[in-house]
Amino acid sequence: MNYKHRHSEYTKEKIASKTLDKELIWRLLTYLRPYRFLLFMAIFFLIISKIIEASIPIFLGHVSQQILDGMHLAVSVKEELLRHVVTIGSLIIAMLLMSYVFDSLNVILKSWIGQKSIYQLRTQIYEHILHMPLAYFDKHTVGRLMTRTIHDVDQINQMFAESVIPIFGNIVLFISIFVGIFFINWKIGLLVLFLLPIVYLLTRYFRIHQRRCYDRIRTVVAAMNTFMQENLMGAATIRNFGLQKNARKHFEKINEDHCNAYVESVQNFSFFIAGIDFLQNFSLIMAFAILAVWIPMGDSFEAGTYFTFSLYVVMFFRPLVDLAERYNVLQSAMAASARLFDVIDREPETNESTGKNFLKEIETISFENVWFAYEEERWILQGLSFHIRKGESVALVGMTGQGKSTIISLLLQFYKHQKGDIKINGIDIRKYSLHSLRKQFSIVLQDPVLFSGSIADNIALFNPSITHSHIEETIDYLGMRQFIMRLNQGINHRLIERGKSLSMGEMQLLSLARAVAHQRTVLILDEATANIDTNTERVIQAALQKILHEKTAFVIAHRLSTIKNVSRILVLHDGKIAESGTHSELLNSKGIYEKLYRLQS
Repeated sequence: MNYKHRHSEYTKEKIASKTLDKELIWRLLTYLRPYRFLLFMAIFFLIISKIIEASIPIFLGHVSQQILDGMHLAVSVKEELLRHVVTIGSLIIAMLLMSYVFDSLNVILKSWIGQKSIYQLRTQIYEHILHMPLAYFDKHTVGRLMTRTIHDVDQINQMFAESVIPIFGNIVLFISIFVGIFFINWKIGLLVLFLLPIVYLLTRYFRIHQRRCYDRIRTVVAAMNTFMQENLMGAATIRNFGLQKNARKHFEKINEDHCNAYVESVQNFSFFIAGIDFLQNFSLIMAFAILAVWIPMGDSFEAGTYFTFSLYVVMFFRPLVDLAERYNVLQSAMAASARLFDVIDREPETNESTGKNFLKEIETISFENVWFAYEEERWILQGLSFHIRKGESVALVGMTGQGKSTIISLLLQFYKHQKGDIKINGIDIRKYSLHSLRKQFSIVLQDPVLFSGSIADNIALFNPSITHSHIEETIDYLGMRQFIMRLNQGINHRLIERGKSLSMGEMQLLSLARAVAHQRTVLILDEATANIDTNTERVIQAALQKILHEKTAFVIAHRLSTIKNVSRILVLHDGKIAESGTHSELLNSKGIYEKLYRLQS
């Protein structure tokens, strides 16, 4: 059967440095450091439990041998032997109860520690992603980042809950059993010692191949998440163009690769388990032979010793199988943690990354000979220069790809310009703190972003300073009352995911209301009326007539009829300002703007 998969077809994440497993483990253990006392207590309880567990076969073998040896003794001696057996049996039961208590305490502690650590890790990765520069999201799909925050953290949760502390217990049990075997018969102990190199080679082979398998699995899972996210968000487009069969075929390929990657992992695990079973049975046979061949003259076969060893063999190889199963969890966690730390190690965008000055209000905005490229030397802006004063409304016009939205991104410091100066109030924009800089801008995008919650929550964005009465005033100011009254609970109406229950125009109205309610110095409208119906556009245009006469504003628009009343229009061409003026001035100049306007008329 062919289990090959197309691992190479998927875009594999490039990890900045090839971190060793030991380094990853030590780094993950730092999340357990705040709970180290409880961690040591959990390990202590587990060690005591495993030592008790390892000692029980010696007592059982001793009792079994005494029973066999006393079968032909006198009745009075048998009664004494019975009392001795009952005493040993009671001791064994007491030891089992103690082991149960210590195991229970260990499970409670390790579960609590694991959940607390994962809470800290998940919060850190989510917060770090939120603070990543916008350029990071251009290169990393939403599906991959969702995988990091949810699935990868869950893999590490399994390691904390099922592997870290139990591994200590298995090691203690393994050593205790090894000592116990030498205690009952040194010849059998030498046999086990001879088998250890074989066990090591088998384990090493399993470890190397299993790491490779999980690397493939993680890559395919990330590809599957990305595919699902894209196709579920684009479900309407897929149906509209009849792409269901193509989408299913593509998904089946990814799903098949996911299946095959897991099958390869299972095959590797099965090979390891089969090898352990073989060594276990071989040990039992050889131990029987050793006890049978080296019986001292006049002595009978040591059935109790063989019984003890049989228990020990099962217990001896059980930690190895358990370690292998936990190694599956560990390898999955290693692959997940390598990707998580690749995100965490990337430089975030901090509030003070651009400077320490606090910006209270914007009086002027200047671009002076600004050059910018997303990719090296592929310039979007080439020596761009313009100046805006407080209260001006400026429209940015030009063909697609001329850098209109790029100007806004540079102004908000989502990206850093390579040459020239961007100044606010005559001071380099990089000298202001990001928090105070961005707090001066309200932005309305072509594709409005709404969140699960009420209408009021989406306008205020959970800002306690924006009261219900202020929201009501904003609604009246923008002429949205008719729209709000159509909703069952008015501004308390609950929205489902991304505001799907609303039309595009209604979503845009809420986005505009949000921008106005926050009362920021500069308003940015990026194709705000591009995808809305005529009636909603009339409401928005009427609202904009008020706003543009009261605020400093940037308007990006392809529909030139919507920007007739702005203070100034800047026409971009080849990364520079080709024309500047009012609507009527630019029409009279018979330049680029006039041609664009005539084409739309």
